[in-house]
Amino acid sequence: MKLHHHALLALIAATLTSCTNHLPNTSPAYYNPNCYVNIYEHSGFRGEVVQLQGPATYSSLKALKGRDWDNTIGSVQTGPGCWITLYRDKDFKDTSMVIGPNTSASNLGKMDDEAESLKVMDRP
Repeated sequence: MKLHHHALLALIAATLTSCTNHLPNTSPAYYNPNCYVNIYEHSGFRGEVVQLQGPATYSSLKALKGRDWDNTIGSVQTGPGCWITLYRDKDFKDTSMVIGPNTSASNLGKMDDEAESLKVMDRP
């Protein structure tokens, strides 16, 4: 019985040691505090707003941050290190619109209430 107990403890110790080598990647390349966008429900920065941190891609806006943003975005504000690309269709298809860093776009023109997917990137 004592031998099984020691073997079990050795197995647990080996498992815990190997887990420390597989920690989540927290490299700064995966997080850029200057890469964010505020998306608004209506033009003129009105209505509900949600902030998306990048870099990130959203192939569908149906369940974005707990809400359906599909064909709903009316205006955006980008952070100092952020480029956002809006696509008319899901999966990054059809017409797109690129908005660069430090931009307050109170009206999205032809893309107003048309975006179904988007990319938030920290480089063009």
